[in-house]
Amino acid sequence: MPSATRLAHQGVVALSSGSMRIQVFALAPILACIASSLMAANAPAKADAFDPRLGAPFEIRDRPSLGSDKAPIVVVEFGSYKCSHCWEFLERAFPQIDEQYIKTGKVQWFMVPSSDNPADPASRIFAIGRCLQRQGKFWEQLDFLMTISNRPSSFLDDLIAKNSAIDSGELAFCLQAREIPRTVAKDFDEFHLLKVPGTPTFFIRKLRADGSRTETMVRGYQPAEYFQRIFDELAKTP
Repeated sequence: MPSATRLAHQGVVALSSGSMRIQVFALAPILACIASSLMAANAPAKADAFDPRLGAPFEIRDRPSLGSDKAPIVVVEFGSYKCSHCWEFLERAFPQIDEQYIKTGKVQWFMVPSSDNPADPASRIFAIGRCLQRQGKFWEQLDFLMTISNRPSSFLDDLIAKNSAIDSGELAFCLQAREIPRTVAKDFDEFHLLKVPGTPTFFIRKLRADGSRTETMVRGYQPAEYFQRIFDELAKTP
């Protein structure tokens, strides 16, 4: 996707292929968005097919997640293994968010590995990520996946074989399953259905007892303190 620069509210959003950075001059527009985006949950004909924690268009299916399913705030991260700003977020911001909000039961975190690159659904690294989710090792190996993601596919098997934490035999068997490419395709379908502008993008939702949600979106890499302000502001909403 060619680079583009858009003026959004009072912040400047810079988009680029597979990754994004955002420069925000004030938090006020984000908080105003939180206040103004209170919306009732959609009730389509097949509403029971959607995940009650996430709502449409997220179907009920296995996906990488951390935290309590009772947490009042839900974050859905759209990130790519090949995205440098996604890796920067994982290394610099996510550990603090995990300790202060996810492990304490305040936030439940989901990740949808995907991108705006039309070639990526067929990329081997996304299938490997789905297979590691099956092994229950997605989160512990996420940094590793991002480290090797831009290597040629022919090198991936050797790199994985050197990682003693991954069952190479089980992984090879999983990669032959027909379900894996279909599951990867669904991840990318969600990316496109929500018109995600690039990676990383975060949908942050405060769930209410009546089924409605307060929602905001964060585009691009932001430090942990930025998310902290949003989480604390959402926690004050009824």
